[in-house]
Amino acid sequence: MSLPQWFTLRADDSFQLGPRLFPGRIWTASGCFSYGLSGHDMKAPGFQSPYTGLGAVVTKTVTPQPRSGNPMPRLCELPTGAINSIGLENVGLGAFLSEVLPRLEELEVPTVVSLAATVVEEFSEMTQRLQEKAAGFKHWHGVEVNLSCPNVAEGGHDFGRDPATVAACVAMARAQLPDRALLVKLTPNVADIATLAAAAGNAGADAVSAINTVVGLEVDLSTGRPVLPRRFGGYSGPGILPIALAKVDEIMSKADVPVVAVGGISTAEDAMKFFALGAVAVQVGTAQMRDPFTAAAIVRELSGD
Repeated sequence: MSLPQWFTLRADDSFQLGPRLFPGRIWTASGCFSYGLSGHDMKAPGFQSPYTGLGAVVTKTVTPQPRSGNPMPRLCELPTGAINSIGLENVGLGAFLSEVLPRLEELEVPTVVSLAATVVEEFSEMTQRLQEKAAGFKHWHGVEVNLSCPNVAEGGHDFGRDPATVAACVAMARAQLPDRALLVKLTPNVADIATLAAAAGNAGADAVSAINTVVGLEVDLSTGRPVLPRRFGGYSGPGILPIALAKVDEIMSKADVPVVAVGGISTAEDAMKFFALGAVAVQVGTAQMRDPFTAAAIVRELSGD
């Protein structure tokens, strides 16, 4: 594709984010490329694997204990995206540290570990264990704190809706991560996302990831009931691109913190819109589940190759 004159970045160039040098600006979003262990033997014309040129793989979110996830069905595909209610199914931090992360290091996958918890103090414990296990790892670049989970100590409200709680979670994690990048994934389901971003930055986050999924619901007309057993889910895909652009622009305009943009990106043109607003990197999510070479293709297009 012919790149516009204003676009001077190369997506496969390394860049500094906090204490880490990332190998590229096109990442895959949490939950959309699993843990980054599979697909390495897949090939497509012009690509050795779906990981070709990626700057980071943000892992499936890891919690202190294993989770089996929500009841089936968990995913509802729509013409403009999908609604999911996975429920953070994962192997738990212990198995992740002993089995998954060492294998990612062997495979040389540039990794950002997504972490979630239900009590603020758990972010300190989890990042401490992660740092102790992987302090010498070359390809583990940082942590993305997922603050869209219920805070059981505060009546079940999401961590990410309160600036003070965002700051507390960031401070807990920052203290344990002296040489790794710390990102905070922000929910768009708030009136003022910039205040949350500012709180994260002031507490020590190197960047915010914006945005997480939008609350959505779909109805099965054969039954007259919501498709998902838990009624609501997280809506992602091309349909949320304008929302993500607006939220990223709000953060860039009002908060002094770098943004790794995510939300509705499926083409190089989509990614460029976020770079035009000032994002330092982008994450490809739902589109990656439909075609695992989507992010790699965006890297190639935005690298002038």
